[in-house]
Amino acid sequence: MTSVQLPLTPAEKLFRQCLLDCREQMQDIPGMKDLVLRWTGGWVRDKLLGVQSHDIDVALSSMTGLQYGQAMQAFMKEHGSKYEEEAIKQGINPQVKDIHTIAANPEKSKHLETITTRMFGLDVDFVNLRKEVYDEQSRNPQMEFGTAEEDALRRDATVNALFYNLDTQTIEDFTQKGLDDMKKKVIRTPLAPFQTFKDDPLRVLRLIRFACRLGYVIESSAQEAMKDKSIHEALRLKISRERVGVEIGKIMAGPDPYTGLRYINTFDLYATVFGDPMTSDGDFAVDADQALVAYEGLCRILEEKSSICLVLKPKEDQSLSWFLAAYTPFARSSARAEQASREGIKATNKMSKTLKDAIDLRPRILKAVKLVNEDQATRADVGMALRQCREAWRSHVLFSLLCGIVEEDFSIVTDRYQKFVTFIHDQKLEDANTVVPILNGNQIKDALGGPKGGPWLKRAVDILAQWQFNNPEAPKDEAIEMIAGKKQELRLV
Repeated sequence: MTSVQLPLTPAEKLFRQCLLDCREQMQDIPGMKDLVLRWTGGWVRDKLLGVQSHDIDVALSSMTGLQYGQAMQAFMKEHGSKYEEEAIKQGINPQVKDIHTIAANPEKSKHLETITTRMFGLDVDFVNLRKEVYDEQSRNPQMEFGTAEEDALRRDATVNALFYNLDTQTIEDFTQKGLDDMKKKVIRTPLAPFQTFKDDPLRVLRLIRFACRLGYVIESSAQEAMKDKSIHEALRLKISRERVGVEIGKIMAGPDPYTGLRYINTFDLYATVFGDPMTSDGDFAVDADQALVAYEGLCRILEEKSSICLVLKPKEDQSLSWFLAAYTPFARSSARAEQASREGIKATNKMSKTLKDAIDLRPRILKAVKLVNEDQATRADVGMALRQCREAWRSHVLFSLLCGIVEEDFSIVTDRYQKFVTFIHDQKLEDANTVVPILNGNQIKDALGGPKGGPWLKRAVDILAQWQFNNPEAPKDEAIEMIAGKKQELRLV
């Protein structure tokens, strides 16, 4: 094992000492005497990268997470005041929460019960070292106690399979490749890639996520296995869509969404990930390459088109922006797009509705863009279009722009939309969706002679809003006079 040392924060040092003291004091509990304590996974990787992590997985060699968690809880009830005083003295959060059990849920690819707690500002999981025994007849593995090496080899990537031994305070690299892969910036599976993905197809998306998060390259044999159709089918049918959605959400919210989403297309996973899982590949008629064009377009907008970004703010909700780019191939059918996003990646109601409305309202946006570019637009033409989009107007315009980039040359389309967003900015229409009508419902009725309410009232409000956009400084009496002259148009005479 390597002699690489990791510098611990004061909170980590106190937590380490607490774990070792618990083992020393609770020797009468079965499994405690020979227990080897290790921190593992993402904490070790991030520590080596110089990134601070507040999540620590504690791997236990001879006890379950529940057994050790209960022992730790009993230990802290008796000795906790000592650690609390030390924490306060060092300026560390002294809070120690009771343990909490998260049950196994094989149907959602969570194969082992986890014991969680929070100590000294650190989120902690206790779990025993394990190996996964797969049965071809079953979707889910049997979890058994394993050695540290078996636990390391069952993990998704070598860089996630490193251990920090609390006794020796050194890193243990049981795959013999993790530290080297970190130096070379490579994502590699500890075992043969095809079998690794066959055992748990979600690992395909996890490796993509880690690659774009860390800026690493996926090793070539893993890339080839990721393209295998049987792996795609297993991902579509075996893994819950909630789990797929979590990985995609992390990619879209991460430091390099473009690379992660491009990988999905490169490995021919677009239909598997973003399509409705109940639709077979043969029925999947959208062109996945259109998504690639949209991704490249969004990248260029973020890098080159500051004036568009200033108005549309695509970085403000980064995940939503990349989500909309991913679903540009569905732009011909809002119903199908909404269904695919809900079922494929379990998108939130807000995201799915934004997508559906963006498709439905695109003709209205295109008309407004055309008028602006022909120098024929009034303030009302654009204001009413944005008003119809409500609070999601920026996302709707961005989606329309990305669809345009898929359909035409990038420069031509972005020039067109740049003029459009400049009009919005110059005419102070960014808050068009929040403009309150100058007259309320009763005032509109009074101006029209007191008719009963009906469908005409909504039309009257729209007429008023349109007039108001073109006459933003006009007083209320002019609005009353204008509405009073609309009786015939509203069919009230």
